[in-house]
Amino acid sequence: MARILLVDDKPNILKVMGAVLGREGYTVEVASDASTALLVALEKKPDIIITDVQMPGMNGVELFHALRTRGLEIPLIFITAYASIPEAVSVIREGAVDYLTKPVDYRVLKALVRRLLSASAERKRFELSEERYLIGSTPVMQALYERIDAVAPTGATVLIRGENGTGKELVARAIHRKSRFREGPFIPVNCAAFNVNLLESELFGYEAGAFTGAHRRKIGFFETARGGTLFLDEISELSVDLQVKLLRVLQERAFTRVGGTDLVKAEFRLIAATNRDLEQEVREGRFRQDLFYRLAVVPLWVPPLRDRLPDLGLLVAHFVDRICQREGLEKPEITQPFIDGLETHRWPGNVRELENLIERILVLYRPRSLEPQLLRKEFPQAFGRGEETVDERAAILKALQQCRGNKTEVSKLLKMPRRTLYYKLKRYGISETGYG
Repeated sequence: MARILLVDDKPNILKVMGAVLGREGYTVEVASDASTALLVALEKKPDIIITDVQMPGMNGVELFHALRTRGLEIPLIFITAYASIPEAVSVIREGAVDYLTKPVDYRVLKALVRRLLSASAERKRFELSEERYLIGSTPVMQALYERIDAVAPTGATVLIRGENGTGKELVARAIHRKSRFREGPFIPVNCAAFNVNLLESELFGYEAGAFTGAHRRKIGFFETARGGTLFLDEISELSVDLQVKLLRVLQERAFTRVGGTDLVKAEFRLIAATNRDLEQEVREGRFRQDLFYRLAVVPLWVPPLRDRLPDLGLLVAHFVDRICQREGLEKPEITQPFIDGLETHRWPGNVRELENLIERILVLYRPRSLEPQLLRKEFPQAFGRGEETVDERAAILKALQQCRGNKTEVSKLLKMPRRTLYYKLKRYGISETGYG
């Protein structure tokens, strides 16, 4: 049954509201302050949180922000006096779902809870249907799947390498879903998104009074990830000092919050990712060798899109399905010349670039079919048009002459897939038997 967390500093309100919701068959958790509520939410993962706005210490609005910072997008209902309505409304614009004024009409509350639970179930079904799973059937992707299946059931630390946009976080999520940690949270942290001091306090958390502005204890990502997976992306961006501290956490499986002395157990699986050559970073003194070896227990390489061009058709079909479902668009036909046109691009932004391209075409043009003209029209710098077409035809003719019409050699010389070469021969009206 659904679990509801009630947060209020008044025991009588907790008692009455808990009894009302308990009679509806819900499992009810209670907390008398927001700090305790945050800990309960991290551990119990309630389906809905109902909280007062004004409470001593951390208030309801701050609780909402603390939950979002830790990746918990739990539907939240504010119980508020009239004086607090503007504050509640401002947070609703940020993603909180609703508010009720005091005294609470429990018939309205029960109806609101039923509606939110129904909407939440529908949203979860949609999210599962649109989740961006790893897509690809090429040998390099099959090898990656095999390594994921091998490492996922273990608790080994994993280092994922690959260029930007290849899908390193998707690999980390796939490992999490297949692991014994799958019932716990998956907490992604981009190390490059924080300055040095802020990242340390976000990872370790801090005690009240640890530094100026630290008015109360804050739980960090190490604790938020308890029982789950902590994914540190762009791990090479850690300062040397923070690398030492992370190494100690991995060695001792415990840490102290900033400004604290109590040891806290580190009960999470760590997956790290980088787009850098960490061995080179080690040689140049920017990354600690001992931490590198601790992270790279199981290294995984995510191939760039240019190394798995035969997967383009599967990826395009996947993105078309997902984007059209999400945006309510009619699905266009995907033509082979369109896929062939995609194969001529080098894809420096990898799968992310492809996804953005498909979304832009679908949203702007709403085509009945995906044709190569859309690539040349909307993305001339990437796919060329006009005089570039003339230059390409000339280059193909020259290669045919140089290779005496051997299409395999022409394909190698131009670094062009054979299927794309045959498409271009037909497109430019070049005879396959002659080469002039």
